[in-house]
Amino acid sequence: MEVVGGVIVIPVGSFQKFLAVVSGCRGYFLDRLSLERIDNVDALEIGLRWGPEKPDMTLAFRDVYFSVIEWTPGPGTAPLDQVAATLLEPSDSPWPEGLAPQLVRSSSLPMLVWFRTEGPVHISVLAAIASVSLEVM
Repeated sequence: MEVVGGVIVIPVGSFQKFLAVVSGCRGYFLDRLSLERIDNVDALEIGLRWGPEKPDMTLAFRDVYFSVIEWTPGPGTAPLDQVAATLLEPSDSPWPEGLAPQLVRSSSLPMLVWFRTEGPVHISVLAAIASVSLEVM
Protein backbone atom coordinates (compact mmCIF):
# COMPACT_ATOMS: atom_id res chain seq x y z
CA MET A 1 0.00 0.00 0.00
CA GLU A 2 1.27 3.51 -0.81
CA VAL A 3 -0.02 7.07 -0.46
CA VAL A 4 -0.09 9.12 -3.68
CA GLY A 5 -1.46 12.67 -3.59
CA GLY A 6 -3.35 12.06 -0.33
CA VAL A 7 -4.91 8.83 -1.60
CA ILE A 8 -4.07 5.33 -0.42
CA VAL A 9 -3.45 3.14 -3.47
CA ILE A 10 -3.99 -0.56 -2.96
CA PRO A 11 -2.33 -2.43 -5.82
CA VAL A 12 -4.20 -5.55 -6.70
CA GLY A 13 -1.53 -8.01 -7.79
CA SER A 14 -3.96 -10.58 -6.55
CA PHE A 15 -7.62 -9.91 -7.21
CA GLN A 16 -8.37 -11.14 -3.67
CA LYS A 17 -7.60 -7.71 -2.17
CA PHE A 18 -9.89 -6.05 -4.69
CA LEU A 19 -12.70 -8.51 -3.92
CA ALA A 20 -12.32 -7.84 -0.18
CA VAL A 21 -12.56 -4.04 -0.58
CA VAL A 22 -15.49 -4.21 -3.01
CA SER A 23 -17.55 -6.23 -0.55
CA GLY A 24 -17.71 -3.11 1.65
CA CYS A 25 -19.03 -0.77 -1.08
CA ARG A 26 -22.73 -1.45 -0.46
CA GLY A 27 -24.46 1.78 0.57
CA TYR A 28 -22.00 4.06 -1.23
CA PHE A 29 -23.31 6.59 -3.75
CA LEU A 30 -22.04 6.76 -7.31
CA ASP A 31 -20.11 10.03 -7.53
CA ARG A 32 -18.55 9.81 -11.00
CA LEU A 33 -17.86 7.59 -13.99
CA SER A 34 -15.07 7.95 -16.49
CA LEU A 35 -14.61 5.78 -19.57
CA GLU A 36 -11.46 6.44 -21.61
CA ARG A 37 -8.90 4.89 -23.90
CA ILE A 38 -5.46 5.12 -22.34
CA ASP A 39 -2.52 3.87 -24.43
CA ASN A 40 -4.95 1.94 -26.69
CA VAL A 41 -6.52 0.19 -23.69
CA ASP A 42 -10.10 0.72 -22.49
CA ALA A 43 -10.21 2.12 -18.96
CA LEU A 44 -13.18 2.70 -16.65
CA GLU A 45 -13.07 4.52 -13.33
CA ILE A 46 -15.94 4.55 -10.85
CA GLY A 47 -15.91 7.10 -8.04
CA LEU A 48 -17.90 6.17 -4.93
CA ARG A 49 -18.82 8.51 -2.07
CA TRP A 50 -20.36 7.77 1.32
CA GLY A 51 -20.03 11.05 3.18
CA PRO A 52 -17.77 12.30 5.94
CA GLU A 53 -18.01 9.02 7.91
CA LYS A 54 -16.20 6.84 5.35
CA PRO A 55 -13.45 7.49 2.79
CA ASP A 56 -14.29 8.10 -0.86
CA MET A 57 -12.98 5.40 -3.15
CA THR A 58 -12.17 4.98 -6.80
CA LEU A 59 -12.42 1.62 -8.53
CA ALA A 60 -10.24 1.56 -11.65
CA PHE A 61 -10.51 -1.05 -14.39
CA ARG A 62 -8.07 -1.50 -17.28
CA ASP A 63 -8.16 -3.92 -20.20
CA VAL A 64 -11.95 -3.72 -20.10
CA TYR A 65 -13.50 -6.55 -22.11
CA PHE A 66 -17.13 -5.59 -21.45
CA SER A 67 -19.07 -2.84 -19.69
CA VAL A 68 -22.71 -1.86 -19.33
CA ILE A 69 -23.96 1.13 -17.36
CA GLU A 70 -27.69 1.77 -16.89
CA TRP A 71 -29.52 4.23 -14.67
CA THR A 72 -32.99 5.63 -14.30
CA PRO A 73 -33.19 9.33 -15.01
CA GLY A 74 -34.66 11.54 -12.33
CA PRO A 75 -33.79 13.82 -9.47
CA GLY A 76 -31.72 12.73 -6.52
CA THR A 77 -29.51 9.78 -5.95
CA ALA A 78 -29.78 6.65 -3.88
CA PRO A 79 -27.13 4.34 -2.45
CA LEU A 80 -26.03 1.20 -4.26
CA ASP A 81 -28.12 -1.72 -3.00
CA GLN A 82 -25.74 -4.48 -4.02
CA VAL A 83 -22.10 -4.52 -5.02
CA ALA A 84 -20.36 -7.73 -6.04
CA ALA A 85 -17.19 -8.88 -7.72
CA THR A 86 -16.32 -12.34 -8.96
CA LEU A 87 -13.00 -13.70 -10.09
CA LEU A 88 -13.29 -15.61 -13.38
CA GLU A 89 -10.48 -18.04 -14.14
CA PRO A 90 -9.60 -18.74 -17.79
CA SER A 91 -12.07 -21.35 -18.98
CA ASP A 92 -13.91 -22.70 -21.99
CA SER A 93 -17.12 -22.91 -19.91
CA PRO A 94 -20.02 -20.52 -20.60
CA TRP A 95 -20.06 -17.10 -18.94
CA PRO A 96 -21.86 -16.98 -15.58
CA GLU A 97 -25.57 -16.19 -15.63
CA GLY A 98 -26.11 -12.44 -15.88
CA LEU A 99 -22.94 -11.80 -17.86
CA ALA A 100 -23.36 -11.68 -21.63
CA PRO A 101 -20.43 -10.02 -23.41
CA GLN A 102 -20.15 -10.29 -27.19
CA LEU A 103 -17.05 -12.39 -26.63
CA VAL A 104 -16.57 -16.14 -26.55
CA ARG A 105 -15.14 -17.28 -23.23
CA SER A 106 -11.98 -19.31 -23.67
CA SER A 107 -9.06 -20.59 -21.67
CA SER A 108 -6.79 -18.27 -23.67
CA LEU A 109 -8.29 -15.21 -21.97
CA PRO A 110 -6.53 -13.87 -18.86
CA MET A 111 -7.99 -14.09 -15.38
CA LEU A 112 -10.81 -11.55 -15.26
CA VAL A 113 -12.77 -9.77 -12.57
CA TRP A 114 -16.52 -9.27 -13.04
CA PHE A 115 -17.73 -6.26 -11.06
CA ARG A 116 -21.43 -5.39 -10.82
CA THR A 117 -23.79 -3.12 -8.91
CA GLU A 118 -27.54 -3.00 -8.40
CA GLY A 119 -29.65 -0.12 -7.18
CA PRO A 120 -30.30 3.19 -8.86
CA VAL A 121 -27.33 2.44 -11.12
CA HIS A 122 -26.67 -0.94 -12.71
CA ILE A 123 -23.05 -1.45 -13.68
CA SER A 124 -21.42 -4.56 -15.09
CA VAL A 125 -17.70 -4.55 -15.92
CA LEU A 126 -15.44 -7.39 -17.06
CA ALA A 127 -11.75 -6.47 -16.90
CA ALA A 128 -8.28 -7.97 -16.64
CA ILE A 129 -6.90 -5.31 -14.28
CA ALA A 130 -8.65 -3.84 -11.25
CA SER A 131 -7.43 -1.50 -8.51
CA VAL A 132 -8.85 0.51 -5.62
CA SER A 133 -7.84 3.94 -4.34
CA LEU A 134 -9.12 5.06 -0.91
CA GLU A 135 -9.21 8.66 0.30
CA VAL A 136 -7.00 9.34 3.32
CA MET A 137 -9.22 10.70 6.09
